Amino acid sequence: MTRVPMTTASRRGVSRLASDSEKNRVALTSHGRVVAVVDSAERLDADARLIRESAAAVLDAASDLASSRGKVFTLAETCQKLGIDPDRVRARADELRNS
Repeated sequence: MTRVPMTTASRRGVSRLASDSEKNRVALTSHGRVVAVVDSAERLDADARLIRESAAAVLDAASDLASSRGKVFTLAETCQKLGIDPDRVRARADELRNS
Protein backbone atom coordinates (compact mmCIF):
# COMPACT_ATOMS: atom_id res chain seq x y z
CA MET A 1 0.00 0.00 0.00
CA THR A 2 1.29 3.40 -0.97
CA ARG A 3 0.68 6.27 1.46
CA VAL A 4 0.02 9.64 -0.17
CA PRO A 5 -0.80 12.87 1.69
CA MET A 6 -4.11 14.43 0.65
CA THR A 7 -2.39 17.61 -0.50
CA THR A 8 -0.09 15.62 -2.82
CA ALA A 9 -3.00 13.57 -4.17
CA SER A 10 -4.94 16.77 -4.79
CA ARG A 11 -2.07 18.24 -6.81
CA ARG A 12 -1.60 15.05 -8.84
CA GLY A 13 -5.31 14.78 -9.67
CA VAL A 14 -7.88 12.00 -9.81
CA SER A 15 -6.56 10.44 -13.02
CA ARG A 16 -3.10 9.92 -11.54
CA LEU A 17 -4.61 8.56 -8.33
CA ALA A 18 -6.74 6.06 -10.29
CA SER A 19 -3.75 5.04 -12.38
CA ASP A 20 -1.58 4.54 -9.27
CA SER A 21 -4.31 2.43 -7.64
CA GLU A 22 -4.11 -0.11 -10.48
CA LYS A 23 -0.60 -1.04 -9.32
CA ASN A 24 -1.34 -1.11 -5.58
CA ARG A 25 -3.71 0.39 -3.03
CA VAL A 26 -3.26 4.07 -2.29
CA ALA A 27 -3.85 5.24 1.27
CA LEU A 28 -4.69 8.91 1.47
CA THR A 29 -3.40 10.52 4.64
CA SER A 30 -4.15 13.65 6.57
CA HIS A 31 -1.65 14.63 9.25
CA GLY A 32 -0.13 11.15 8.95
CA ARG A 33 -3.42 9.35 9.58
CA VAL A 34 -5.06 7.23 6.85
CA VAL A 35 -8.44 8.77 6.00
CA ALA A 36 -9.30 6.98 2.75
CA VAL A 37 -8.11 4.19 0.47
CA VAL A 38 -8.27 4.15 -3.32
CA ASP A 39 -8.16 0.71 -4.90
CA SER A 40 -8.69 -0.89 -8.29
CA ALA A 41 -12.06 -2.41 -9.16
CA GLU A 42 -10.39 -5.75 -9.99
CA ARG A 43 -8.72 -5.96 -6.58
CA LEU A 44 -11.97 -5.04 -4.81
CA ASP A 45 -13.85 -7.73 -6.76
CA ALA A 46 -11.17 -10.30 -5.89
CA ASP A 47 -11.34 -9.33 -2.19
CA ALA A 48 -15.15 -9.54 -2.19
CA ARG A 49 -15.00 -12.97 -3.83
CA LEU A 50 -12.46 -14.15 -1.23
CA ILE A 51 -14.70 -12.90 1.60
CA ARG A 52 -17.73 -14.74 0.14
CA GLU A 53 -15.71 -17.95 -0.26
CA SER A 54 -14.34 -17.63 3.27
CA ALA A 55 -17.81 -17.05 4.71
CA ALA A 56 -19.09 -20.15 2.90
CA ALA A 57 -16.16 -22.19 4.25
CA VAL A 58 -16.88 -21.02 7.80
CA LEU A 59 -20.57 -21.90 7.43
CA ASP A 60 -19.67 -25.35 6.07
CA ALA A 61 -17.25 -25.97 8.94
CA ALA A 62 -19.81 -24.80 11.52
CA SER A 63 -22.54 -27.02 10.08
CA ASP A 64 -20.16 -30.00 10.01
CA LEU A 65 -19.27 -29.33 13.63
CA ALA A 66 -22.91 -28.95 14.66
CA SER A 67 -23.95 -32.15 12.90
CA SER A 68 -21.16 -34.15 14.52
CA ARG A 69 -22.23 -32.94 17.96
CA GLY A 70 -25.77 -34.09 17.39
CA LYS A 71 -25.49 -37.25 19.53
CA VAL A 72 -28.77 -37.88 21.29
CA PHE A 73 -28.66 -39.15 24.88
CA THR A 74 -31.37 -41.21 26.50
CA LEU A 75 -33.04 -40.00 29.67
CA ALA A 76 -31.09 -42.57 31.66
CA GLU A 77 -27.74 -41.43 30.15
CA THR A 78 -28.55 -37.79 30.78
CA CYS A 79 -29.64 -38.38 34.35
CA GLN A 80 -26.53 -40.45 35.02
CA LYS A 81 -24.29 -37.65 33.70
CA LEU A 82 -26.14 -35.07 35.82
CA GLY A 83 -26.41 -37.24 38.92
CA ILE A 84 -30.22 -37.12 38.90
CA ASP A 85 -32.64 -39.97 39.64
CA PRO A 86 -34.50 -40.78 36.36
CA ASP A 87 -37.59 -41.99 38.29
CA ARG A 88 -37.85 -38.58 39.93
CA VAL A 89 -37.68 -36.88 36.51
CA ARG A 90 -40.42 -39.18 35.15
CA ALA A 91 -42.62 -38.51 38.18
CA ARG A 92 -42.20 -34.74 37.78
CA ALA A 93 -43.00 -35.00 34.03
CA ASP A 94 -46.19 -36.93 34.87
CA GLU A 95 -47.16 -34.24 37.39
CA LEU A 96 -46.71 -31.52 34.80
CA ARG A 97 -48.67 -33.40 32.14
CA ASN A 98 -51.59 -34.04 34.51
CA SER A 99 -51.87 -30.49 35.82
